[in-house]
Amino acid sequence: MSSPAKILTIDDDRFIHKVVNRALKPGGFITMVASNGEDGISLAVEDKPDIILLDVEMPGINGYEVCTRLREIPEMKDVAIVFLSSHGSLRERLQGYEVGADDYLVKPFEAEHLLARVKVLGKYQEERKELQSQYLLARQTAITSMTGSSELALVLRFTQKSISHTTVDETIQSLLYTLDELSLDGCIRVDADSGPLWFASSGTISPLEKELVETSDQGHRFMDFGCRTVVYFPNLKLLVRNMPIDDLEHYGRIKDMLPVLMSAASIRISTLSTYKVLVEESEGLKRSFLGIRKNLFNLASTIVDNRQRSHDYMAATVSDINIELMHMGLESEQESYLLNKIESSIMKTMDEMDAGEQLRTSFAFILERLENATRSHGDLLDSFIEVQTAYDSDQTQEIEGNVEIF
Repeated sequence: MSSPAKILTIDDDRFIHKVVNRALKPGGFITMVASNGEDGISLAVEDKPDIILLDVEMPGINGYEVCTRLREIPEMKDVAIVFLSSHGSLRERLQGYEVGADDYLVKPFEAEHLLARVKVLGKYQEERKELQSQYLLARQTAITSMTGSSELALVLRFTQKSISHTTVDETIQSLLYTLDELSLDGCIRVDADSGPLWFASSGTISPLEKELVETSDQGHRFMDFGCRTVVYFPNLKLLVRNMPIDDLEHYGRIKDMLPVLMSAASIRISTLSTYKVLVEESEGLKRSFLGIRKNLFNLASTIVDNRQRSHDYMAATVSDINIELMHMGLESEQESYLLNKIESSIMKTMDEMDAGEQLRTSFAFILERLENATRSHGDLLDSFIEVQTAYDSDQTQEIEGNVEIF
């Protein structure tokens, strides 16, 4: 043993006191004596011996009663107790074992025998203390491991479930819920397109807390001050109000997990923003296609209508000229010349106007392609939204079914 063991002898026989002292003192043991049970209990509580040699038969309370009362005292639960008795039957040994004794020595005994038994008990006590220490360490390690696994499972659940979030508010509320499960109280600032948004686990956010989040040095991922920590991401900032600074191991685990939580939330918020922009641009492109198609259709219809009106106008003009020529009194040659000139111009104009059919065909081709592009783009957009929604739903069900909290 690292320091001299203290041996307490509780026996009403002074001769036994001398035998014990003579046997143990040369071995470096510290010996104490008590002549009855009551004094022995008081001395044991006061000096806390390593081993108690306890006589069975004593005036007042006997050894069995003394042992029972000692074992009821928390400080005496692990003290080695050896019964000293002139009776060594199995029944008496069992009775000693039942009340909590560690050994049983029959009187009279040799000094060498007593010394050997005490040394064995001393070694036994050292091994028991070492085993208890190892057990406590293993138990603490197991508890720490289980706690860390549970906390990690919460972080993983949020990370996976964040895939299914469809709004910034849903993402942040889920993040706050996870922080609450980790026994953390915090407030969050989100840099949204519409401006900064603030969220809190509990209560309100003070102006000082907002200023702290907005003005602290953002060149580092963490900013620590007392039990408060600010975590920075480009579009997301978190202030934890109650970091576990009294438990450094727990504090370290939380510091390791916060970036994972914040990174998942930050990525999802960025994804939602990008998704929103893509959908809006896609819908705008679809509207543009429809507008172009409508304008081209109207232009083609106007060209065809104008051609028909021009044709009708020219036909009416020729008819009017023929009637007027009859009243002009022109010579036959002059009349023929004018009519030929007019007919030639009309024919050339009609030939030019016939190119409008080719233009109409071209417009029809363009309109058909625009209509196909608009339909294809709309189907692609609908399919993208449908697949994304179905994927998010599947992810949510899978997460809720597979993630286990230890």
